[in-house]
Amino acid sequence: MSPLLKDFLNKRIVVVTTEGQCVCATLEGFDKSTNLLLSEAQDRISGSHLASSYMVRGSQIVCCGLLEDGAAALGSEETGAGVTALKDTRNIVEDEHLVWKRVWASRKQ
Repeated sequence: MSPLLKDFLNKRIVVVTTEGQCVCATLEGFDKSTNLLLSEAQDRISGSHLASSYMVRGSQIVCCGLLEDGAAALGSEETGAGVTALKDTRNIVEDEHLVWKRVWASRKQ
């Protein structure tokens, strides 16, 4: 992946992590382990500002790519370039600890 990242330097990119987080930021640098140094990072789903300087470990990256020109706008269903805003697709289970408690209890029987 590293030779391709050279083309992304100083450009806005989208990074999807293993946790399901989707980050839009400017790629400032990277290393041979695909650790990324990002600036002006914001959450792609909520649009909230994460940090002015942000580091993502290569082992946490699922994929990354260039952010399309009109895709940076958030808050509306469709952006100016006709790109639909992303929905939160993280697998979040409410009261997950209670579910696992029942699973553990059923295994003991």
